[in-house]
Amino acid sequence: MLRGILEIVVGGSYWLAFMGGGHFFRRGLLKRRGTAVKISPTVFFKYPENISIGNNSFINHHCCIWAAPRGSISIGNDVLFGPNVCLVASNHGIAPGTLIREQLGVDAPIVIGNDVWLGANVVVAAGVEIGDGCVIGAGAVVTNNLPPYSVCGGVPAKVLRSRSTSV
Repeated sequence: MLRGILEIVVGGSYWLAFMGGGHFFRRGLLKRRGTAVKISPTVFFKYPENISIGNNSFINHHCCIWAAPRGSISIGNDVLFGPNVCLVASNHGIAPGTLIREQLGVDAPIVIGNDVWLGANVVVAAGVEIGDGCVIGAGAVVTNNLPPYSVCGGVPAKVLRSRSTSV
């Protein structure tokens, strides 16, 4: 009986969160949440106090936004995330002679500019800056900085062409 009640409450919370942009239970957790931001209720945040999201941005289903103690994540204005996008601002150490799980993390910030579109299943690694106006194709793995107004794709992601700066 209790389980059924919990399923109704949690399910109803997810529905309300989706319809309301996810703000009612995430607003107080994030470092900054701009106006008119839509966040799917299935998004997972790690260290939300180190995550800033600009105005009019949309974070789709099953995205992972993983900041770290020394690795903040800054998402600009008018940014679109496809489903399953993953931003991770930390890596494991890999020095020989010590178990990987016992090594300290190597944190680095991630910066996503304004007017950026990350397609489905994009992964962005720690220490990466993505310039304003970038489009990142589905399935890309971004391990290096990407210049403004570029269309990028691949593993690792590389510039495929340039976008016009006029919209």
